[in-house]
Amino acid sequence: MSVIDTIAIGDRFGAWTVTAKGRRLISGDSRRVCFCRCDCGTDLSMEAYALTSGGTTRCRTCSNRNKANMSHRLTHGGSETRLYRIWMLMRRRCSALTNPDYPNYGGRGISVCSEWNDFAAFREWANGNGYEAHLTIDRRDNNGNYEPGNCRWVGRKAQNRNRRDNIRYQWRGRQMLLSEIAEITGLPYSLIRQRVRRDGWQVERAASTPPGTRWQHEGRYNDIGL
Repeated sequence: MSVIDTIAIGDRFGAWTVTAKGRRLISGDSRRVCFCRCDCGTDLSMEAYALTSGGTTRCRTCSNRNKANMSHRLTHGGSETRLYRIWMLMRRRCSALTNPDYPNYGGRGISVCSEWNDFAAFREWANGNGYEAHLTIDRRDNNGNYEPGNCRWVGRKAQNRNRRDNIRYQWRGRQMLLSEIAEITGLPYSLIRQRVRRDGWQVERAASTPPGTRWQHEGRYNDIGL
């Protein structure tokens, strides 16, 4: 799925509203573009990446007016901050085809909501929703977009647990990671992981057998304690 396929008629990117999608000759090539209307009424067609990357958020007339009348907003004072780097990386992984993380984000149809094309809006949300310097942004639904209702700030440990490639096991009526089971039982994670993934134990047995227990397998006794 290309970037333009993730954009719907009516989507907003800054002051732009997407009114239609079609094709236009650009440097002699027929390319798919979005036809947009600025809040001031100016119509313009542009490639999808210009919108999703934040390369344009309003027409030139509005941009010049904004510079003249609201210059204090143009310098948000955050370009050297960690939060700004998080914001940039979030947008690049969803829209930049050359970004190494694109296949796992934009390539899967994940996008950043139009509201967050403005760093000031993203910063306001972050500061009002628990952002701290040691936390990372995490999507509750790994198949969902970056948007206020689907995002939260968590520690690195919690984010790693929410990776979509993590394997969860049925234990005590819940789907859980082995690391979570280890925390609850007090057994070493490495021991439970070895029992389940290498030795083929059922999770219930692996989580309830004390360390150092000898067990019989194929007629032999093996010491699986650490």
